[in-house]
Amino acid sequence: MATASRRVAVPRGLGSARRMDACAWGAIALVAGFIAVTAWWLSIDRSVQYNDAGQHLYFAFGYHDALSKGTLFRAIGAPSFYPPGTYLLGGVATLVGGVNIATPILAQNLVYVPLLAAACYQLGRMLAGPTAGLLAVLFALGAPLIIEQFHVFMLDIPQTAFAAATVWLILASGRFGRVGVAALAGVTMGLGIATKELAPVYVVGVVICVLARGGWRNWRGLLSFILVALLVGTPWYVQQVIAGYGSVIFDAAGGGRDVPPAAHPPLASLANLAWYFWATLDGLLFAPLFLFATAGVGAAVARVARTREEADPTPELLCGLCGAWVLLTVMPHHDMRYTMGFVVFLAVLGTAWIVRLAPAPRTLAIVLLVGAIGAAHVGATLGVGAETTRRLPGNRRAAYGEGVPPRGRVIVYSNNDYMVSRPHPHPDVLGLFTALRREGMTSIEWDDRVERWDRHFADIGLLVFARVANLAVIPEAARTPALAQGQAALIRAWTIGGAGPPCLRLADGSGVWAHIGTVQQVPQPYCPAELTQRVN
Repeated sequence: MATASRRVAVPRGLGSARRMDACAWGAIALVAGFIAVTAWWLSIDRSVQYNDAGQHLYFAFGYHDALSKGTLFRAIGAPSFYPPGTYLLGGVATLVGGVNIATPILAQNLVYVPLLAAACYQLGRMLAGPTAGLLAVLFALGAPLIIEQFHVFMLDIPQTAFAAATVWLILASGRFGRVGVAALAGVTMGLGIATKELAPVYVVGVVICVLARGGWRNWRGLLSFILVALLVGTPWYVQQVIAGYGSVIFDAAGGGRDVPPAAHPPLASLANLAWYFWATLDGLLFAPLFLFATAGVGAAVARVARTREEADPTPELLCGLCGAWVLLTVMPHHDMRYTMGFVVFLAVLGTAWIVRLAPAPRTLAIVLLVGAIGAAHVGATLGVGAETTRRLPGNRRAAYGEGVPPRGRVIVYSNNDYMVSRPHPHPDVLGLFTALRREGMTSIEWDDRVERWDRHFADIGLLVFARVANLAVIPEAARTPALAQGQAALIRAWTIGGAGPPCLRLADGSGVWAHIGTVQQVPQPYCPAELTQRVN
């Protein structure tokens, strides 16, 4: 979306309609290819969902049930750390595609990949023409953390996409001069707020810079942006406060009891000042793309200092990046995922400088960029490389605690980042749940005798699988040694004396046995042969 008052110097040969169309189609092809790869990935993966990814899926299934029963407003009104936007999308998606793991995740891809790409393309085009827009899309969809987060159901991807779209629309509004476009920016900002509380963090710096560069004169557009954002984004927050749940809304931003010490360093410490440097380098981008981003930010600063063009939106993007960085640094709770909101700034600034190079170095830079992004996909999508036993930062018992990236070293390539990597078709724990359902089981319980917090047999992931398989979960307080007919118990252990081979062998070598109740109250052998055959 362009603005009539925009005056951007476009490099020679990049401004023709034919080239513009070719770049736009290229961006569309990148979006389609990215979604297709995600669909392939989801069709193969049978991993147990764990930590926040499992929790958010479970809530989305709850919204599916609420929509089915006509109790949506009751679900929305329940106390929650997070607003309902993403859960509502997941609930609607499962009404259409069924209650399964892939449907909500694929729905996020179908909505947010195009939205993020559109924002990056249009902002890159504003800065340096359509080729820059295409390269910005390539960068954004090649950031390792962005890739892997599109393979799980989390809140940060929607927040990132809405924040990126808001930045684009604010700049497209001519510094709030076009009231209708400014109001549309308010819609995306409001939807971002209705998705996760941190969405405004990535927009504040842009708004301040826009106002300082003359946007304050366009008070009608500014007012429409603010009012629409509040109208769309705040009703849930108001309802939570009225209901007495307001204290939990912003708990995630504080240094609470579940926040590891490394995730809330002292404000004036070097560890705090460098925290998001390491999170961006070793989590969001890795070294190759970080170099492109660093070169782009440096070139942008030099360009602003040299040219001071009134219509150039580069200062707004620099302010947006710096503003988000500062706000996240002073916020008590840090997390590697929070860097995802930087990607719109880093993708645009990190590629706009390339198209301003002479032909030979420009070609070389594009080849290197494509190579870096290809390597990121090889790691984040295919997981090429040796398996690792370390706890990823998305795990509560990760090396430095949940959400804390590796520090003090430069990561050039990795096949593990925050939560997931390559798809794992085996072991098929969900297949075991569905096999039990086909055997006539109606309820299930489990006992993990190995490790409660690891990703191989996570409680929240098992709850999700039980919901997908239509199995009721027996509450812990109601569990007894004897299983009734229709009840099953799963036991994860290294060995069970006299039980025979397990139904499944997990990646860490532990086994999962199934104990099935009968009408005679006589326990069946662990993992009956017919059940093993159905699973394997």
